[in-house]
Amino acid sequence: MKPSLLAFVIVVPLLTACATTSKQASWTNPAHAGQKISSVFIIGAARNDLTRRLFEDELARRLTASGVRAMTSYQRLDLAALDDKQAAVAKVRQLGADSVIFARAVGERDEQVITPGFTRVLGSPYTPRHSDTHWHDYYRNTYSVVSRPPTVTNLRVATVETNLYNADGDMVWSMRTDTTTASGEVSEKAITEFVDIVVKDLAANGLL
Repeated sequence: MKPSLLAFVIVVPLLTACATTSKQASWTNPAHAGQKISSVFIIGAARNDLTRRLFEDELARRLTASGVRAMTSYQRLDLAALDDKQAAVAKVRQLGADSVIFARAVGERDEQVITPGFTRVLGSPYTPRHSDTHWHDYYRNTYSVVSRPPTVTNLRVATVETNLYNADGDMVWSMRTDTTTASGEVSEKAITEFVDIVVKDLAANGLL
């Protein structure tokens, strides 16, 4: 891939402490197979500034470890400036990046997981015991009844589509992921898991 323009744009869903991200599908353009990324401008258009910073720092760290020159956008542009396409592209060109990755949340849905309840009896019936003094002592074993009611867990599933474009605007790579969360709290672990899937798929397709 010839050096000219790289913007790494990720729209990160609101990830949570108990988030689980899974890859649904990925695709690589055969005409651009093996065109490695050499420099990257990372833009995390998250729902809050902390999530953006955590995401961009983690992705920059992983890509740098893969030999890519990675730059975080939060140190150079605020989110409002990203709405100005010409200004954003000019900044990326100024920094000498070579491709564009754009990722965005394409849908969210609510799901429920129902865990059935149960009742279990532990122990055994009492049995008579004959003593040497002709007494009949009856010993009763204790019965233990263990019950658990059904539980319902509400989950939010966010679908993110991440696309890689070269400097000419051709799509090189695309991946769709689902992130399942059970709360609204941002988690560094969840962000790390999402970034790990993105980086591994880029590498598996010869882009790193």
